Amino acid sequence: MNPVRRRLVLGSGLLLLAPCRAWSQGTLEREHALRIEVPILAEDSAAVPLQVSVEHPMEPDHFIRSIEVSLDKDPVPWKGKFLFTPGNGRAWAAFTMRSGSGGLVRAVAECSRHGKFTATREVRVAEGGCATTAPVDRARMGNPQVRLPGSLRPGQVVEVKTKVDHDSQTGLALKGGKHVREAPEFFIKEMLVYLDAEKISEFQMGSAISANPLIRFPLKITRSGTVRVVFVNSEGQRWEASQPVRV
Repeated sequence: MNPVRRRLVLGSGLLLLAPCRAWSQGTLEREHALRIEVPILAEDSAAVPLQVSVEHPMEPDHFIRSIEVSLDKDPVPWKGKFLFTPGNGRAWAAFTMRSGSGGLVRAVAECSRHGKFTATREVRVAEGGCATTAPVDRARMGNPQVRLPGSLRPGQVVEVKTKVDHDSQTGLALKGGKHVREAPEFFIKEMLVYLDAEKISEFQMGSAISANPLIRFPLKITRSGTVRVVFVNSEGQRWEASQPVRV
């Protein structure tokens, strides 16, 4: 074949492949569309509802490892990090957080193949949600709960609701328009989720988590067993709740 002719044929082949690459890029963008759901104007600065999610495959070799949430310029900017496994079936989490003044919510997700990607969204709140200096009520700590739907089938991805009675103290006080530390932090620091001995999720939280935290997340029903949720506070105390899964 004439060398010039061969180069033209190869060039044409590359052009034909271009639409395929464009489609792959579009799929990549869709799978890494990080969604933040938060009210534009939150009525209670001590309990701002937030949900973060990514519609992404959750396969053993390709899944969302984590979603981390922060609020730029907040007195307690780091809000938490949610670690997932394919056992979740989907990548999303919902909880309530404290905010001192609102601002730009930033979520950073990490894909096991493609690394990190970011989304932001604005939220407005009344000032003072991060100021917590009331005495800690230790008499009302505990009572962990976990709830799954009553009807379950293999392969189903369900919403799990968890809750524990526990105060949340940032130790900050608002004085002269500024947040100053007056006491130690006291809060639910970690929540671990297991199906029998298999670890499904780990949710790491800061002192900006709301009091008596209610946390929702997905779980893929793969077999019968026992779902266990372990709460750990900033002093190392632990509470555990469980619910059997029968399929």
